[in-house]
Amino acid sequence: MAAAMSEKWPEQLWRGTDSHYYLSLMGSLSSKRVPCYGRPAVPPAYDSIDEQPAGSFPSVEFEVRVSASDLTFARWVMGSDDEMGEEEGAKTETEAEEETSISGVEPQDALDADLAPDTLAVCPLCSAEFNETGLLCPNCEIPLRHKGSPEENAAKVLCDLHHPQFIADLLWALSRERIPFNNCNFSDAQRSEVLVLDSAFDRATQVLAQVLQYWEFDRSFFLWPPHDPRESYWPARAKDRGWLPEDMTVVVWAGTRFWTLDSVEIALCEHRIAYRVEVVDPGSAKIFIHPEDEETARDVVRDVVEGPRA
Repeated sequence: MAAAMSEKWPEQLWRGTDSHYYLSLMGSLSSKRVPCYGRPAVPPAYDSIDEQPAGSFPSVEFEVRVSASDLTFARWVMGSDDEMGEEEGAKTETEAEEETSISGVEPQDALDADLAPDTLAVCPLCSAEFNETGLLCPNCEIPLRHKGSPEENAAKVLCDLHHPQFIADLLWALSRERIPFNNCNFSDAQRSEVLVLDSAFDRATQVLAQVLQYWEFDRSFFLWPPHDPRESYWPARAKDRGWLPEDMTVVVWAGTRFWTLDSVEIALCEHRIAYRVEVVDPGSAKIFIHPEDEETARDVVRDVVEGPRA
C-alpha cells in the first residue's frame, strides 16, 4: 500500500508540525484542482485516537504530496498562500486603531451592536443571547459575557472542515480533554466550524494535531468549489459570436501574484467576459481577452487590483 501511494504521489510538497497550515494548504490545493494527498509523516503509535491515552500529546508531523506533473504549480499556490499570510500578519495594532477611529465605532460598541435590546448576556462560543446574567451557557457550558463588558476570552476557529466523520473524532477528543467548544451539548448537531476559547486554543490545537495523525486525506474530502486559474473561460456569448482562442489578443493582466490572478479571473467570469490564460513560466501568467471587451475588462481588472472606485 505504501509503495503504491508513493508511486501515485511521488513529490513531497510540504512537511511540518503546523496542523492549521496543513489543513489550509490541502484546502488551497483542492480549491485549485491540484490532486494532492495528506498524511502523518510517521505512523501513529496507536490504532485510533480513542486508544491513545488521554492527556498524551506526542509530537507529530504531517506531509502533503503531489504528482510530479503538478509539483511546480502546487509550489506556486503554496508560495502565494505564504505571501498572503505574511501580508495579513503585517497589519499592526496601530492600523487597526486607525480603522476604528475612522469608522467612529469603538470595538465594544461594535461587539454589542447587533444584540437584541433585552439581551443581558451572550455566549462567547455559540453567540446565544440571554435576558439574565450569572449563568453558564446551556449549549457550551461556559460562563456568559455580560452585555457591555470587554470580550476578554474570545472564540477562535480551531477547524473548519466539511468532513463529518473527522469532525466527530475531533469533538470527541476535545470532550475527553474537557475543552469547551461551540454547542458541545448538541450531540446530533451537524457542523464543520469548531470554535474554542482563546485561552484554550493552544491546547485544543494539540488535540487537533493528535486527531489528524489518524487520518489520511486526498482532495476529495475538501468541498470548496474548485477553480483552476490555468483554464480559460468561454461563456455562451463568445461561442455565439464564433470567437476562437486566437482571437483573444489583448493582455488585460500579467503578473506573478497567484491570488490576484485568481481574483481577476473570477471577476471576469462574473461579467461574462471570455479570456484565455497563458502561464509564462512556473510563477507568472497573462490573461488575454477579445479587443471588443477591452474597455469593460480593464475596468474590472482595475477594481480588483486597486479596489472599487468611489
